Amino acid sequence: MSLSYSLNSEINLHVTGRISKADASRQSKTAAAILRRLADQPGVILADEVGMGKTFVAISVAVSVALSNRGGRPVVVMVPSTLKDKWPQDLGLFCERCLPNKIAKRIRFKTAEKAVDFLKLLDDPKDRRCSIIFMTHGAMSRGLNDPWVMLALIQRSLHRRRNTSGLKRALGRFLGDLLQKKDLTRKDEGIWNKLLATPPSNWLPLIKDITGADDDPVPEAIAKLLPQLDTSAVFDALQDIPQRRTKHFDAKLVAARHAIKEQLREVWLDCLVRFRQRLPLLILDEAHHLKNADTRLAKLFRSEDSLADAEAISQGALSGVFERMLFLTATPFQLGHGELCSVLDRFQGIHWTGKSAPSDGLDAFAEARQSLRQSLDRAQEAALCLDHAWGRLTRDDLRVEGKSYEDAQDWWPAARNANGLSGAAEDVVVCFDRAKQSLREAERFLQPWVIRHLKSRELPGEKDLPRRERRVGAAISLKSDDETERPVKEQGLSVTGEALLPFLLACRASSAQPESRPLFAEGLSSSYEAFLHTRMGSGEKSIDDDDDSDTDISDTKQTDWYLNKLDGLIAPSDTGSLAHPKVDATVARSVDIWKRGEKVVVFCHYVQTGRTLRRRISNAVGDEILRLGANKLSCSTDEAAAELSRIGKRFFDDDGPLRRACDRETLQLLTKYPSLRAHEVALVEIIRRNLRTPSFLVRFFPLAEDSEPDQLMQATFNATDESGLAFGTVVKQFFTFLVERCGTDQRDAYINAVKRIQTGAHFGVDSASEYDDDELQGDTAEQLLPNVRLVNGRTRSETRQRLMLTFNTPFYPEILVASSVMSEGVDLHLNCRHIIHHDLCWNPSNLEQRTGRVDRIGAKAERVGQSIQVFIPYIGETQDEKMYRVVMDRERWFNVVMGEEYRVDARSTDKLSERIPFPLIAAQELAFRLEAESATSLGTDSTI
Repeated sequence: MSLSYSLNSEINLHVTGRISKADASRQSKTAAAILRRLADQPGVILADEVGMGKTFVAISVAVSVALSNRGGRPVVVMVPSTLKDKWPQDLGLFCERCLPNKIAKRIRFKTAEKAVDFLKLLDDPKDRRCSIIFMTHGAMSRGLNDPWVMLALIQRSLHRRRNTSGLKRALGRFLGDLLQKKDLTRKDEGIWNKLLATPPSNWLPLIKDITGADDDPVPEAIAKLLPQLDTSAVFDALQDIPQRRTKHFDAKLVAARHAIKEQLREVWLDCLVRFRQRLPLLILDEAHHLKNADTRLAKLFRSEDSLADAEAISQGALSGVFERMLFLTATPFQLGHGELCSVLDRFQGIHWTGKSAPSDGLDAFAEARQSLRQSLDRAQEAALCLDHAWGRLTRDDLRVEGKSYEDAQDWWPAARNANGLSGAAEDVVVCFDRAKQSLREAERFLQPWVIRHLKSRELPGEKDLPRRERRVGAAISLKSDDETERPVKEQGLSVTGEALLPFLLACRASSAQPESRPLFAEGLSSSYEAFLHTRMGSGEKSIDDDDDSDTDISDTKQTDWYLNKLDGLIAPSDTGSLAHPKVDATVARSVDIWKRGEKVVVFCHYVQTGRTLRRRISNAVGDEILRLGANKLSCSTDEAAAELSRIGKRFFDDDGPLRRACDRETLQLLTKYPSLRAHEVALVEIIRRNLRTPSFLVRFFPLAEDSEPDQLMQATFNATDESGLAFGTVVKQFFTFLVERCGTDQRDAYINAVKRIQTGAHFGVDSASEYDDDELQGDTAEQLLPNVRLVNGRTRSETRQRLMLTFNTPFYPEILVASSVMSEGVDLHLNCRHIIHHDLCWNPSNLEQRTGRVDRIGAKAERVGQSIQVFIPYIGETQDEKMYRVVMDRERWFNVVMGEEYRVDARSTDKLSERIPFPLIAAQELAFRLEAESATSLGTDSTI
């Protein structure tokens, strides 16, 4: 017998203003398809493209299972720590907007960041048990580092021990220090003696008033295990602690604490081995992290089966706990085909016995995996043959019946069924047909296990209007906005003047050591500061991920001369004044986007480049504010700052006519949103605070007019941005968003974040108060503007979250410079349709992850009917252009040659950059089709 779950009929995923009916229908059908597949198979991978709402599909599945499984057992959702707040917020919104109230009340959920918290939640009686438990990645593999479990272990070590009265009295005085809970000792000096004399199951009444706890501090599973443990090591460690505070007391206390924690590791392992609960479903987000079977997370789900070969035998902590699994990833094919199979292997860790087990059994699953692996092997072999054959093509081969073609995209349709092709071209056609046949066969084996949809490549309701417009290389320059100035053929940014020599030296140094990866050249293409950092090796990582694990060129006699010359040309003190072609272009484009009233995200690979861009963009925006202000006010730039400050202060004059006019305009808009009445004061202040900033005034406020305040405010609210949205419309959309697209908690979070973000002084010493200490990162506040913000690995999680929320509003920040930490699980799409990939990294899936931050369901681009602008600058005839061409070509091949291993040394990069680009139409023809049932009728692309 197998499971039989169906999509709960009360779920309605169509949230007005948040998701279209077509997208909601696709999500519902996908959730229903997942539940059907889970009836007879152990798991499914949901691999929809970034920004298509995988979270809401997964929540639909989780809620359906939680409401209908026997015994009301909880569904477990494991999420990255960076998303530990987002998932519960989305579930809260789901309950509020997608379920009727009577059903929503039945859904209870909490988050467990530690193993002991997870066990406590499982202990809860049925009337208050969670329906869904969120657990952060690593929670189950970190063990039981919990003071209450430590206390229970200490109590057990004293059980039936003789002559312990003195030790117990000492523990009554020192347990607060030992357990690092001195606050409890201050509240109740006798608390530890009371607890030692009471069974752990009765501790809650003793600590409830002084801790606010509402759950038993020691999980039942651990309490039951304690009598079976040998706690001699803990007792010996306790006896070593002096009963009076001597000079060795602190050292002995630390030693005892370590001994107890060591014992806790054994307790945890025993607890997991004896874990007998059966839970209906595990949902794992970002499942591509499971690709390595030796990671702690992957090992948790590996089954121990004495009948399998040695490789399959392990001590999987959660083996047999879950009846089914659902894995989520947006990038399944960044994995090699072997790694994808390794992710599927994790499904072996479900509970395979009993009525709920898949009816075909474990042996059938093993056979299915083997068939899939073999078919993927054949497909990979055929795809690699095609890759190698394509790599042998030259421009001379792009001929059909005597006609030459410049572009392989045009040549390929003509060549598919033509005669008289060159030998290399004929090999490509033969290899293509073989690869297509093998990939279709592999697709048939893969379809039961993976569901994937892509967004339409056109904006909804806008025929022939691309969802994204890529502007690459020199197309980031402002003069390219004029179509008459835009180059017909793609080309990179030019290197001229004083910048020419550094790039020439870097090119020579790379050529001198072709077997190595020229990290210094990649850094130089990003910024001079990034180059210096790769050379100096100051101890701080250059980037926020592990992409630079390859070694740099070692200084040798061949490279020393060039690199020493480079070091001399680019001194740290000169980087601010030395022109850099890509930095200058990114700064100019960012300022131009801002000037047009739009927001922009700038992604950087290098941490130092991010800081440089934040500083340079701030300076440039500041200069432009003064220039625009001086022009509109008919004064000097020196006078403009003071005049803008004076006008801004009028918005805070309690009896001032400008303030009253601004408030009236906002209140008039708010009359249409009665559900926001409780937030009325805060929202009026938010609009006023942002409207009075110099950044806003010079772009939208009629500075040159001498009119009545009401007329000035009407003109302000009618001023439009580049997307054609009037400021008043933008404000109304924000209010509509708060009402229609946010749950109660999300609404409060957005309003509180915008209230907290500082918009104050743009100029002068007062600007220092605008930044938290984790934001400056070596810069001074006077160098920065509050509407230009930086987020990287050094930015605290709470600061990141606040900046993400506020960027998603019409208010500050307006320009966000970000590293890879913002490339997954982050929404930046509601008020932004411009993105600049200042740097690339070698993995093309990272490019899609980044762009997916602004290309999501309900994005601004959909609302205004204008394409998302994706800028990918590169410097021509340098390492930067070679990297660009390799990454773009690999992007096409990525879904054909799964998880292709690639080399990034200088010689390999040179060779790969000279390849003829693989045609998009050919890549689409080969790609897997893995959509859910009936999804092709919903306007989604049917290929990966």
